[in-house]
Amino acid sequence: MSISNKRFWDYWEKGMYEDALQCAVEEEDRKQNRLQTMLFGTPEQLKQTVAISAVSAGEFIYDFIMINPTVVKGLDFARTEDLTSLFTLSQFSSHIDTTVLTGDMAQLQGYVAEQMIAVELQAKGHDVEFPEESNNPGWDILVDGQPFQVKNLANPGGVRDHLETYPDIPVYVNEELAPYFEGNPSVYVSNISRDEVIDATSTTITHADDLLDFEIPWIAAGISSIYNIKRVWKDDVAINQAVFNVVSDTSSKVVLGALGQKAGTVVGMMFFGPAGGITGAMFGTFAGVSQGGRLSTGIKRVFSKKQEKEMIEAMNDLIRKVKSQIDQKVEIKKRKLDKLRIEMVDSKANSVVWKDIERRYKEEVTYLINRKEELNTMNESIKIGSTMVMDILPNVMAIITKCGVHSYHLQNEIKIVQQKTNQYMKKG
Repeated sequence: MSISNKRFWDYWEKGMYEDALQCAVEEEDRKQNRLQTMLFGTPEQLKQTVAISAVSAGEFIYDFIMINPTVVKGLDFARTEDLTSLFTLSQFSSHIDTTVLTGDMAQLQGYVAEQMIAVELQAKGHDVEFPEESNNPGWDILVDGQPFQVKNLANPGGVRDHLETYPDIPVYVNEELAPYFEGNPSVYVSNISRDEVIDATSTTITHADDLLDFEIPWIAAGISSIYNIKRVWKDDVAINQAVFNVVSDTSSKVVLGALGQKAGTVVGMMFFGPAGGITGAMFGTFAGVSQGGRLSTGIKRVFSKKQEKEMIEAMNDLIRKVKSQIDQKVEIKKRKLDKLRIEMVDSKANSVVWKDIERRYKEEVTYLINRKEELNTMNESIKIGSTMVMDILPNVMAIITKCGVHSYHLQNEIKIVQQKTNQYMKKG
């Protein structure tokens, strides 16, 4: 069952909906997620920067519904069977051809991969949407308004075929395929492995009485691991440190040991997509010429005005693009909320759920608006010369991460900042 806490169901069946929504989804703790370990260290190391709190039923329902608001159509949450069915394939069947799925396990695994990648992206602050119909040539999900194809394959052939047929539609691939597409600006690597998708598909379908009872796989696999990522992604101290590690190319040995590759490059791509692959090298000099995160006075004095001006312009363009994407994210959230309002039927339970959803929506929008104001302040400070561009660089990249602005929209701007940064630093 998706919400396993017995106290939640006791409250819910008594009509104590507000109390139920505050209950934790799960009663027991689960192991730390691999991505969390790679980015932020072991559980012991993580305790030094952020405490992972329990996932409430209200937050869980909100996040699930906001991926696809149409799942609530016709549901009355007061009915236990309606609330339980919310998390099954039957609620997504409007855009899933279940006759094909029944005869082709690969199709079902593709659906599982889409769901698992969607929730991974949402945990990182992205706004994910599924199409309402199945006929969408070339793409499976929308991420911050951008169509993406999802591929979870044993070999790269299918990805190459997609890129040849749909060169303008980027693709998310399972982590095993990463080495085949290093540096490809149209290929993004998820933290989901092919084996995990196969295991999740097999495990969850085994426990389903019927295909339409097939539980959304990431739910069955465990909720807290995903929410641990979400908690850390919103934690200022942890993200700021992780992003500083990326831009200064001093990523932790945990990442290097876990991935067996150049840590700065790998983790940079986790934060900033293909352009992030150059982030470690892009700001490698940053650590060498900085003192406590700030450039020394001597270095500042020798920079040419021309390089400084170009660096400011490049950073200004990046910040302007990020702010534009934040505005788009707010619009996406509003569109989802409006759709949800239309789909929800009138009942006491639904009214309580709606009130909780609306509150969480407002908190998310306020968070984005506040980050946008931070960017305005930073941009103004470099324009008037009160702050050096290199001093705010890690902070800008951290805000991009915390806001969940997808790097696909920022590839050109990040690359130009890279070029200007290298020229800027060479003058020193």
